[in-house]
Amino acid sequence: MVLSRSAVLAATLLVASAVPTAAQAVNLFAYGGGYTALKDLNRVGTAQFRTGFTIGGGIGYEVDKNVELRATLTGAQSQLVQDGSPTGVYLNRYFLAADVKGGYPLANGFEPYAFVGGGAVLLHDKGSSGADKTQGFVHLGLGIAYSVGKSGLSVFAEGGGLAYSLSGMNSPTFGRFSATQIDLGWSLGATYRLPL
Repeated sequence: MVLSRSAVLAATLLVASAVPTAAQAVNLFAYGGGYTALKDLNRVGTAQFRTGFTIGGGIGYEVDKNVELRATLTGAQSQLVQDGSPTGVYLNRYFLAADVKGGYPLANGFEPYAFVGGGAVLLHDKGSSGADKTQGFVHLGLGIAYSVGKSGLSVFAEGGGLAYSLSGMNSPTFGRFSATQIDLGWSLGATYRLPL
């Protein structure tokens, strides 16, 4: 499924406008970590991605102490490997997502949580021009957060799976691949909570 940037923006604004006025807080967060493709790019296994990096951030609206609606923007990059040899070709991915996060705060300051969501990913063959492709994606993940006293600051570690398709890329390198990709991102981050 192909989504335009304006459709993704409209969906994000719709989620934000649906937040009840009784929300308890706004959370601002940033994160960074690693990014791994769990599938080869072709069936014979001669094309893969090396583990790369991810960086991103977002905003969340607490509906209550257990539910948060989040909007995130995440960038990820990994290098293409062909026949076991690294190439100078990189695929950049820019994920714009709307998520629902459910957590359970514990008395000791820890909060295990899970999230599910989706949105659009812009696929870009680094160094090429006019070869970008926007695709829909879905993802889900798990994490754990720790509140640092009553400062409003918390730190977290999370991992999430993402599924999207490479089909339709107009790229000299990636245009021949069309398989659905399943990737894994893991990150460490920090959140600042602004009570309403």
